[in-house]
Amino acid sequence: MVTAQAKLAWPQRAALILGVLLVAWGVLDLVRGEPRLGVLHLVTGVVIGAAAVRTRVARLVGSLMGVVFLVVFAFGVSESGGAMDAGAVGNAVHLLIGFASVAVAESCAWCEQRARRAAGSS
Repeated sequence: MVTAQAKLAWPQRAALILGVLLVAWGVLDLVRGEPRLGVLHLVTGVVIGAAAVRTRVARLVGSLMGVVFLVVFAFGVSESGGAMDAGAVGNAVHLLIGFASVAVAESCAWCEQRARRAAGSS
């Protein structure tokens, strides 16, 4: 896939938007004095946003970040007041980001299959 924003497939655009939202959330966490979650959100936001360049990379990173955020959700819920506990809303958002990351990965795989079929029929 070409890296111009207009040429990005929709899952790549979704990964880019997810990355921007995570970076903004990370900055907000740092301002609020929550450095652990702030760093997690900043780093994962940059990684997800940078992965939007290619569908194959977005698929891999989406899978990995899905696991990361689902594990963070599990730790946040199980350790009330612990390092990964982001409160009820934050934990719910971690769950949603985990599922969104997996959805990006699955969508990228679908786009890759569609592109291979189109190339094979030409």
